[in-house]
Amino acid sequence: MIWQHAFLETRWRFLIGLVLLPVSAAFVALSYPQVTALSQSVTPAPDTALGREIAEAMELSKTYGGYVWSQWFQQNGAQLAGLFAAIIGTGGLLSQTAAARLFTLSLPVSRERLLAARAAAGLGQMLALTVVPALVIVLVSPLVGRSFPLLDALAYALCAFVGSAVFFSVAFFFSSMFGSVWAPIVLTLCTGAALGALDRITGAGRFSLIQMVHGESYFRGHGLPWPMLAVSLAVSAALLYSGTRLVARQDF
Repeated sequence: MIWQHAFLETRWRFLIGLVLLPVSAAFVALSYPQVTALSQSVTPAPDTALGREIAEAMELSKTYGGYVWSQWFQQNGAQLAGLFAAIIGTGGLLSQTAAARLFTLSLPVSRERLLAARAAAGLGQMLALTVVPALVIVLVSPLVGRSFPLLDALAYALCAFVGSAVFFSVAFFFSSMFGSVWAPIVLTLCTGAALGALDRITGAGRFSLIQMVHGESYFRGHGLPWPMLAVSLAVSAALLYSGTRLVARQDF
């Protein structure tokens, strides 16, 4: 029952994401012929920052793998996964109405088990939101006369899931501190924006959470970023444990 309760709490957020992300991924893959034709007629100004970004995007789009990585796993997919991680991770006992909280606490399980079930359900949903779009790209690629390796799709999905788990855990932790639904979402998104800005300023390279989420190390031929994957999992576990302990100690 607690698993059903945990799933029902975020089911509509999850289902919206389960429609939006695969459709967006399919659109990216199916747009490849149009993007290729357009890139042949565009001449960027390489002396400007925007021109350099356009030139880099055009260079990546010369191959189907580079195009899919840059447009989905580096940009749209990563951003949408981070957004839904913040949305799904938000909520819990503190944000419930008094009546809903009373019902939840009346269940014959400890608060720790309730929160563990919610965390597990949320992480399971995030796994689906990162793996399903990657598989959709593999399935629709033949429609544009291209193929995308299943192994590559799963490698990028792994990086996206572990990174999304961090942002889910951040939202989960903030939800143990604020009764508002919106405060954890905003704070989690601000955390992501701050990490992105820090990454651009410092060029963290293989120690960058953002680049790990994008699977950039794998795309560049350096394999999966195992150290950052391990660190990210440890950070997620610490945040989930801390959030659980904070709520367990609350006097409701």
